[in-house]
Amino acid sequence: MKSDEKEFEDFLHGIEFDDTPDYAHRDKLEQNLHACLIRQKKTSLSIWRKIMSSRITKLIATAAVLIVVVLFGWLYSNTTGHISSFTLLARASAAEKTLFIGQEGIVHIVNEIIMYPQSQSDAGALLDELEADATQEKNVAFIKSWLSYQWLPVYSLDADGQLREHKLEVARSTDTTITISDISWYDPVTGCFARVLKTGDNVLFANSYDGRFVYIAGKEPSGSLKIEQQAETEEFRIPENPADFLGIAAGIKATVPGKHYPPIKEVTSERLEDGTPVRTYKLGFTDAWGKTDSYFLFKVDSDTEIIDEVECVFEGETTRLHRRTVTETVDNPELSWNMAEIKASVAEQTAVDVDTGEGADTVTVGQMVQRATYPVYIFAKIPSWTNKCLIYDLPDEASAPARMFCVTYSAKDSRDVVLNLGETFNRYFTTAFGKLQELGETIPWMYESDNGFKVLHQNDKTTEMWWTELALKSSGFEPHNNRVGYILRSPAGSYLVLAVNGPLSEQELHDLIDSLIPAQEYVPGSVEP
Repeated sequence: MKSDEKEFEDFLHGIEFDDTPDYAHRDKLEQNLHACLIRQKKTSLSIWRKIMSSRITKLIATAAVLIVVVLFGWLYSNTTGHISSFTLLARASAAEKTLFIGQEGIVHIVNEIIMYPQSQSDAGALLDELEADATQEKNVAFIKSWLSYQWLPVYSLDADGQLREHKLEVARSTDTTITISDISWYDPVTGCFARVLKTGDNVLFANSYDGRFVYIAGKEPSGSLKIEQQAETEEFRIPENPADFLGIAAGIKATVPGKHYPPIKEVTSERLEDGTPVRTYKLGFTDAWGKTDSYFLFKVDSDTEIIDEVECVFEGETTRLHRRTVTETVDNPELSWNMAEIKASVAEQTAVDVDTGEGADTVTVGQMVQRATYPVYIFAKIPSWTNKCLIYDLPDEASAPARMFCVTYSAKDSRDVVLNLGETFNRYFTTAFGKLQELGETIPWMYESDNGFKVLHQNDKTTEMWWTELALKSSGFEPHNNRVGYILRSPAGSYLVLAVNGPLSEQELHDLIDSLIPAQEYVPGSVEP
């Protein structure tokens, strides 16, 4: 049997690249799940194809290609003869609003979040091991771990009236099921509210508004609670729909951009334990064998269209259950709007944490430079065929506390542009290409710009269509069949990924690459991206 080192050497020796874009390619995403980042000649063994032969890595192969944050691997929505998944969730969000608005008295709602234990490894440590010794086994371990974080987005209201994302995460070492109570009180007349997340009597997180100030409470490393108090700004407005941050549908609605929800695979009718009739919608994606082993079960009240329960299943195992247990009106909240009752509280150390830092956010070029811990780049001017730039700042789980950035340009002619930058992405591909160079192989870059950038367009069109679809959808764009993608190597040796939602001429591509500059050198025009 070949050693991992010998197998990896054979794989790298047979790599070939093609620098000619093929814009006639047509395929479907579900037919592409078997693809890999780099494919060598048919006559030789591809280690990445072998890696992708396992069922789990076919489903989570996003990590091997883009290291783009796609929380649950969402695919394009379709229908089963019933409503679309987008319509289902839009209706549910609107219906959940009725629980908060138009009620007499203080609305009291309790949701229960059950987090089931999973065997998880430290993705950062596994990436360290992969860098030290690149083998197939270590590559698979890293990919699986990178996407196995068990966490749930939690949303709070900030002093400017905008929603702020936090992360409710189960410690990797826990082997027990954890039940979290999500308790809210809301005054439909004033918009004042108080919300607290607890395990037993232990407060994990809280958010409230008393008519003048917004309060956010979270655990510090010592276990004590830190209370942030901020006066409402001039821009502050009471949200039209409190369910956007207090309801079950909040995280579901805010996690995925645009219409890109997983398709509805199945609809059944059943009853909850209390006898409530519900329609159960199975939302998920099909793997290369026609199975749907990773999915969501949305249980929607047949009469009100309100979501009563959401179950998350990954690879056939339930990882999380989110359900509503109490809906009522009361005369007074048990927790005051200014959270005075918990100001002196000291939390116990538990297996659950709520990260009160920023989650996904839009930033300026200057903010990206300040937050980045590695070289970041941007186009000196927006591409001539585009009209708007947005930069998304995302957590980089495997290289924390580093951040990932997604620079997006919406196009006038639909050729949207997405440029991805990230520390984990850099480390992963530096390892792969570094091994290639160590063995004396060279990469035939299709273009080398005077600004020090090198461009690679691979010959595997199946993979190109697959990862560019993920890149575009994760940025909220509708992928086109003639989209193209490139791997870029910066002057600093870091790797970037460029996805364009349509064909580029050779001159357009060269002009685009030539305009890349270090982000700290960016001089904005009339409006900074």
